Amino acid sequence: MSDEHANPAPLGIDPSASRRIFLLMLTLGLGAYVSFTLMKKTEPVPAEVSKDPLLAAGREIYLARCAGCHGTTGKGDGPNAKSPAGPPAGDLTDDVWKHGSRPEQVLGVIRDGSKDTAMAAWRGILGDESLRAAAAYVYYLAGREPPESLRVAAAR
Repeated sequence: MSDEHANPAPLGIDPSASRRIFLLMLTLGLGAYVSFTLMKKTEPVPAEVSKDPLLAAGREIYLARCAGCHGTTGKGDGPNAKSPAGPPAGDLTDDVWKHGSRPEQVLGVIRDGSKDTAMAAWRGILGDESLRAAAAYVYYLAGREPPESLRVAAAR
């Protein structure tokens, strides 16, 4: 066997730099995993939510899609609340909702988003049943009884 096959020429990469890059990538990956795990922790499901299938479904959707901006309790204090794309996320626990509190108004904001804000349109991503469940959970966060029209339509 010739010497060039026994000891291949180095690829021009410093082994110590390679180890540092590997350790940096490993550290970043571990940091991302820890951050994700910490952010994923949520409060226990309140009893009134766990007993109500519409609210339970709405909570799951809300935590996955809305809590990033509106916060887990709806106060508008989520990690993404201070968006450069317009006003801060709304506080859903306020007595007066900027876009109205009738079921069709709440559904409209969730479905179509809100112009000149970071509020995304969920139409095409969430189906009607999921939109109604999310709307019902928004009412729950505000301390309001979810309108019967959300329940009746969801039960169909």
